[in-house]
Amino acid sequence: MTFEKRFILQRLFFIGFWLSTCTGFVSDLLWGPDTISPLTTISQLTVDVILLFLAVCTIRKMVDFLLIGSFLVIAIVSGFLINNDSLFVWLNGLRYFFPVLFLPPILRYFWETEYRHDLFIKSLDKQLFIFLWLQVPTVLFQFFVYGAGDYVGGTMGNGFSPVVSFGIYYISFYLLSKRIDRNNILQSLYKNWIYIFLLFPTFLNETKISFALIVVYFILLLPIDRKYLIRLTFLMPLIVILVGIGSSFYYSSVSGEGTLELDKDFFETYLDADLDNIEGAAEYAEKNESEMFDIPRFAKLAIIPKVFEENPGHDMMGFGLSLYKHGTIVDASDFYNEYDWFMKGTSPQIMSSVLQLGIIGIIWYCAFFVSLFFIKPSLYPKRNLNMQLFFLLMVVILLFYADLWQNVNFSYLMLLFLFLSWEKQETILQPLEADP
Repeated sequence: MTFEKRFILQRLFFIGFWLSTCTGFVSDLLWGPDTISPLTTISQLTVDVILLFLAVCTIRKMVDFLLIGSFLVIAIVSGFLINNDSLFVWLNGLRYFFPVLFLPPILRYFWETEYRHDLFIKSLDKQLFIFLWLQVPTVLFQFFVYGAGDYVGGTMGNGFSPVVSFGIYYISFYLLSKRIDRNNILQSLYKNWIYIFLLFPTFLNETKISFALIVVYFILLLPIDRKYLIRLTFLMPLIVILVGIGSSFYYSSVSGEGTLELDKDFFETYLDADLDNIEGAAEYAEKNESEMFDIPRFAKLAIIPKVFEENPGHDMMGFGLSLYKHGTIVDASDFYNEYDWFMKGTSPQIMSSVLQLGIIGIIWYCAFFVSLFFIKPSLYPKRNLNMQLFFLLMVVILLFYADLWQNVNFSYLMLLFLFLSWEKQETILQPLEADP
């Protein structure tokens, strides 16, 4: 019995998807939510191997060779010439970038022929719907056991609350977009209410970004044409009601605890103080406060220039690949040990990129995201403008919100969403041909 190459690669792709999005919850149940379990470590390594294998089997486009090759040149210079990393440390740090390096060429493979694409989408849609439903019992369980917060990551487990929220909105948006009659919006929403219902877990995990996502979700469901404002007027009451319901869930779940009010004095403290004072305050809080000291995102961005001033010669190429990929396999770098008070907690995308690869790394990331919007699959050149605007908005938000791209579960969902926005130009159905 022989198997198509497409079949094997597709199965491996979905195995990687489910390992990356579901083992976290199982791990939390068996080992506890605050433990890095053997299951988590094995799962992460397995998914990395799957991505590497799939990329080797599918990369064919010159743009992918250029992007991956240029990244490796930057990483080699930063890791070996600037920061003197060992080969083992460098390779382990490279895993941080596997999702963005390897998922685009893998997905391009499935968009290369109509045969691969249609069979892939047929299977994908069913599995994404299952993924949405799995979030309901897992989120409810985590909410009642741990309360609202980082522990409520659905099937992904502790620490992935923002990732599961992004995933729920994107998947629901995609599946609902395929079923909605844009000339009868309200009637279509009524008929497909289940996809809106499946958004409710996002209001049980204290993820404030959900309030932005739900507004964007409904605004971009509407076709962008001359009747856009008229349709939006009819849809606005529903948006207001859902935001109100979500706000009620959110505030009743968090009860005002654990929130940090940011005022003028707070930012002046961080912008004007030197790093020694900030480090001292962070260390004091870690030793004397019950919660982890987490410098707010915008304050971290303001501190970055001060860090480079204290460490001249790293602004162009950064401090190497090992800053965020350590603890389980390799020890933390000297830079991380010195600036752990700064590195802990949430790192915006700008911060993680510039610290690891410097200004050159930021330029590479800009080129990478631009390529995603302009390298069209030859058979699917038509943009779904609404989906691509949704994706672009989230890319911009993540620059200042969090570096979620290094999470393979997040990149699976986000890059799938973008590739699903490339559609066939004509609507006439063609018979499927066997995969070459």
